[in-house]
Amino acid sequence: MRKYNENELQLLNIQIGCILRYSRLIKGLSQLDLALLLGTNPTMIGRVERFENVSSWDKILSISQQLEVDFCSLFKLQSKQELLSIVEESFKLEDKLTQEKKEYYSSLKETIVNKYK
Repeated sequence: MRKYNENELQLLNIQIGCILRYSRLIKGLSQLDLALLLGTNPTMIGRVERFENVSSWDKILSISQQLEVDFCSLFKLQSKQELLSIVEESFKLEDKLTQEKKEYYSSLKETIVNKYK
């Protein structure tokens, strides 16, 4: 098995959050809706999606199962273009696009581009 360096591990954490957010948005669920389905709170969902801290595998597994996302695929680092595409599609699916969210998505894209340099 290939060993990831620190930068790649950070990208994987970003990727997991992006894929789970995108999957939630595709299903038309708010963070609160998903939290209620999982018996948790929306703060935890937000932290996973924003990759604010490394989540335990069981939380990620529960979220991925609820959203019908292949758990193992979350840990295969995608290309810069694939990840940026997920971010762009998530942006398009947002229904309440505040200035804060616009800035978040812009910052997220910049972070991804810089991490792939």
